[in-house]
Amino acid sequence: MSRTPTAAVDRRRDLHTHSDLTDGTASPAAMADAAVAAGLHTWGLSDHVRADSDWVDEYLRLVRGLRRDGLEILCGVEAKILDSRGRLDLPTALPDLDYVLVADHQYPAAGGPVHPRDVARAIAAGAMLPADVVDELVVATCAAVQRAPLPVIVAHPFSLLPKMGLSETDVRDDHLRALAAACRTVDAAVEINGKWRCPSARIVADLSSAGVDLVAGSDAHRPQDVGAFGYVDVIGAVHQPGADAPWARPADLPSSRRERRVAVSP
Repeated sequence: MSRTPTAAVDRRRDLHTHSDLTDGTASPAAMADAAVAAGLHTWGLSDHVRADSDWVDEYLRLVRGLRRDGLEILCGVEAKILDSRGRLDLPTALPDLDYVLVADHQYPAAGGPVHPRDVARAIAAGAMLPADVVDELVVATCAAVQRAPLPVIVAHPFSLLPKMGLSETDVRDDHLRALAAACRTVDAAVEINGKWRCPSARIVADLSSAGVDLVAGSDAHRPQDVGAFGYVDVIGAVHQPGADAPWARPADLPSSRRERRVAVSP
């Protein structure tokens, strides 16, 4: 029987959650309790950082000190892509974190981050072309994946597009081939994000068929949202066996994978 592109996604593993140390509503301990209540076997806290965040060492010690029976606890951070060269908004000196979520919070232009509202206005005025905007976003994401100092998960990919008046239909096949190649090079995973409900079924399918690891992320900012993966099921339902699926073509799978520090749990 054919497998949907989300068949291998582990729904008992959530590495995209936030606490009240940044923009979440509950303590790290409460989020860990929520992970247990959700039936997870692996949970990661991934609070937002910037280049001037001076609390990351203390944050790591706090998370490493959490203990919950039957739950593997990991510690990561989420950082935005700053520019088209793929620079990340990360402190220069980082402790031994488990992973980084690479995120498109603002438009990563050549000269630095631009608010998506300003990009939308530029597109409407004809000062920027949609194709060029998507080109630069993909180039920046690929570069960030390559230069990140930690194991990478690409968080809520293309969530920025609607904020700029664009959509995932503006993402071409060559964009996805480039992103898949960048991810495979460093064994980066791509997240199916429950909060922002992205990427689309087409993009999930194409990345899956290109051999990219897919992970579920709730992007939970509240305890009740930890492990909430309804969107993963929506994507899976789109590509039920026998459906006219655009991803139903021979998979271009890599012949081998290097062992990652953020390994997919069985």
